[in-house]
Amino acid sequence: MATFEPVEGDPFSAAPPSSGGVTTIPAQDGHPTRVIMNMAPATKFEPVDHDPFAPDYTGLAKAGAVGVAKGAIGLAGLPGDAAVLLKRGADYTAEKLPSIPDTGIAKFLRDESARSQGGVAAGAHGDLPGTYEVPTSQDIQGAVETVTGPFRKPQNQNEADAETVGEFLPAALAGPGGVARKVVTQAAIPAAAAITAGRLSDQNPYVKALAGFLGGAAGAAISGPGTVDKLIRAKIPASVTEQDITRAGQLIEHAQTRGVTLTWPEALSRVTGQPVLTDTQRILESHAQTRPQMQEVFSDRPAQIERAARQQFDQTGGIPAMPSTLGPQARDLSKNTLTDVRQRINQAAEPFYQNAEGVLLTPAEMSHVRSIPGWTEARDAVRNGPNGWRVANMPDNSVGFLNAVKKHFDNLAENAASRFNPERNHETQATREMQASAVRQIAEVKSQDYQIALDIGRQGREQFLEPLMQGPIGRLAKKDMTTQKAINVLFPENPVPGTEGEIRNAVFQLARQRPAVAEQLVRAHVEMVFNQAARDLQGGANQFAGAKFAAKLAGGAQQRENLRAAIEALPNGTARWEGFERLLDIMQATGARQPKGSLTAFNQLEVQSMSTGGLQALAAKGASPGKWMSFANDAFKAWSLGRNLDQLARILTSPDSGQVLRNIVRIPPRSDRALVMAGRIIAQAGALRRPNSASKVLPRTSVAM
Repeated sequence: MATFEPVEGDPFSAAPPSSGGVTTIPAQDGHPTRVIMNMAPATKFEPVDHDPFAPDYTGLAKAGAVGVAKGAIGLAGLPGDAAVLLKRGADYTAEKLPSIPDTGIAKFLRDESARSQGGVAAGAHGDLPGTYEVPTSQDIQGAVETVTGPFRKPQNQNEADAETVGEFLPAALAGPGGVARKVVTQAAIPAAAAITAGRLSDQNPYVKALAGFLGGAAGAAISGPGTVDKLIRAKIPASVTEQDITRAGQLIEHAQTRGVTLTWPEALSRVTGQPVLTDTQRILESHAQTRPQMQEVFSDRPAQIERAARQQFDQTGGIPAMPSTLGPQARDLSKNTLTDVRQRINQAAEPFYQNAEGVLLTPAEMSHVRSIPGWTEARDAVRNGPNGWRVANMPDNSVGFLNAVKKHFDNLAENAASRFNPERNHETQATREMQASAVRQIAEVKSQDYQIALDIGRQGREQFLEPLMQGPIGRLAKKDMTTQKAINVLFPENPVPGTEGEIRNAVFQLARQRPAVAEQLVRAHVEMVFNQAARDLQGGANQFAGAKFAAKLAGGAQQRENLRAAIEALPNGTARWEGFERLLDIMQATGARQPKGSLTAFNQLEVQSMSTGGLQALAAKGASPGKWMSFANDAFKAWSLGRNLDQLARILTSPDSGQVLRNIVRIPPRSDRALVMAGRIIAQAGALRRPNSASKVLPRTSVAM
């Protein structure tokens, strides 16, 4: 065996100065064979002007720009890349299947396939079916490079990493949401995963693509809404705001104070005036998974509505001891109102009548009076009538006595026109009116005060008395008034627009004299409508009694205004209407609920949409494995559906879900970050068809010992 011995002199002198190695010295003079290891001299380092380990920022920027360009090209070539991947999968499957027997049909299919595939295989882009090939990202990049020249290759690992990050940016920025959040979750995270996987797998492109896919899934899960959040966001109209959520929450809280449970779809539909999540609620009520939970919410709805309505009715008015007397009492009170108006008009004109009473006509003027047909009979009737004492001290030629005769002619004209007079005659009526007019004109010419008194009476009747006579007060004052007729006068089913002022005044006039009569009439009306609406159905209690009551009572705009006018005319009416209006809002909100019905096909589509989302939706968009996943996919859908339905039911029925819904409406409509990431993954798959450039320029690092 050879031995190593020390040698004299410089053992390195015989070795070439620039190389190392082993020198063998043969045995001689009794010395054994010797082996000398010649070490190369230490490398001489020359000073440089820069740090060789500092990153090349210019190169990194160029590599990143190339990555962005490749990413944009990858998105543009997405359809072609997807087609290539599908074709490769089909070819692979075909290779594994047994050959088709050489039958006539098989030969025909092969011939037709070869004819159509010829153009594609040759890269043809003609107009005939089967001869047009959708460009892939590799095709697009090749076309771009004919103009720009070949894309710059990464010069080191850092540049390769920068290019990878750049490739993820276009797809990430194409999605919805904030830019900074998308860059981190949809570019940085999947890029870091791809970079790390590449280093650990010696830049294996398949491993990098899988890591990017998983990283994108994680980013989408972090940045995007959850499955249930996305379902709700997709169902809520874009016009619904956070303020609408707050208003709906206030309505739910107020309903709770009255013992009524409202769901968020009901409250949101009420405050926004449009259906919001009502389809979703109907599905939850129908589906076996959530039906028990929803039944628990709605089972007590009829009783809740009943209690809330009765409590409000008690605040509107008391229960009358004898309801049938309300109509006659309203009649008498209305007559009192008309009498009061007449008296006020007469009181205003009375001073002027008194001033005119003592004015005397000249003999010539009286001759004109005596020439009026019927004067003598009228004079005697006034003097000898039951009211003769009123004019006993007035001479025939006084304006005061002429006024009494004019009134006598007016009464005769009115009686001649009365439908209760069996001898009613329009000609007689016209004659009496002419007689009264002739006496009046003579008196007006003689006394200006008399003319003023007549004008006050005429204007008072036109402005005050006649409108009352034609309106609710006049109709209530009729002789045959009953309680039901009185209610119909105040609350007609189809009211004339603009009649709220008349209703307000009529109820005010009743309440001014007898508040209890006015309150009990209003209560009788609303309670009668509720009793009819809440009538039990054949299948049990009426779940929609509240909505029907609100529609019947105040469904029309004028109906609501008249009801408001009537309640506000009561004592403390503003506060009473505020409470009643809240009750109507609650009742109308219950009408947003949809009957479960039997929309089978529509329900199936809705349920299917609720069973998707999360990783299952991402996998479906990013890669479609095929039939082998059907069993697992169905199992996942079943689990996801049950989970989604339970969460939906909790959110839509819990009064505490306001903040959750406010967060959901902040999500941009149709937000789907998973779809964006799927596009990026498919685009990157195109890179699997060409060698990885980074692996070419990065040699394996070795360490000399």
